[in-house]
Amino acid sequence: MSLKHTLLALLSEGGGHGYELKSRFEEALGPLWPLREAQIYNNLRILERDGLVALEQVVEQDDAPDRKEYGLTPAGETVLADWLGTPVATNTKLKDDFYLKLSVLARVLHDEARLADLLWLQRTHYLQHVRELERTLQEAEMQDDAVTAALVEGAILHTEADLAWLDRCEQRLLSSSPANGGGQL
Repeated sequence: MSLKHTLLALLSEGGGHGYELKSRFEEALGPLWPLREAQIYNNLRILERDGLVALEQVVEQDDAPDRKEYGLTPAGETVLADWLGTPVATNTKLKDDFYLKLSVLARVLHDEARLADLLWLQRTHYLQHVRELERTLQEAEMQDDAVTAALVEGAILHTEADLAWLDRCEQRLLSSSPANGGGQL
C-alpha cells in the first residue's frame, strides 16, 4: 500500500496535522493496516518536499511540539487522481522468501524431507492466518463494516489460493506423491 497516496486522500477531505491524520487513517483502515505515528510524519515531510502537500499553519502548543497542519496542493490532487485511476500491477517476479526456500530445498539441496516439512509448516501458517482473518471478517460483519469485510474476504480468498498452491507443490515436488510418479527432486 502506498501510505503517501492514502495521506493525500485524507488531506483531500480537508487539512490536518500528523496525529489527526493517523486517527483518520485508523478510522478508515482500522485493524487492516497498523501504522506508527513516525510513518505519518516521515511521509508528510516527503510529500511536502515533493510539493504534493503544503504547510498551511503552525499551531503553538505549551506542553508539546508545535502542531504543523498540512493541506493538499494542486500537484497532490493530480497525483492522487492518477493513483486512484491506475490499476494495480500484479507481481510477476517471484521474490518471496517462501519461494526462495522452496527453490533452495528443491534445486540446490535436493532435500525432499525438509521440503515436505517446509510445505507442512507453511500450510499450518496459512491455516492459522485464515482463522484470524475469519474472526476479523465476523467482527466487520457484526459492525456492518462492508469495506473491511470486502477487504478481509479478499485476503481470505488469496490465502485459500495459497493453500491450494501448496497442495500442487506437494504433488509436483514430493516423490511420495502419486502425481509425481515417484520422481526425484
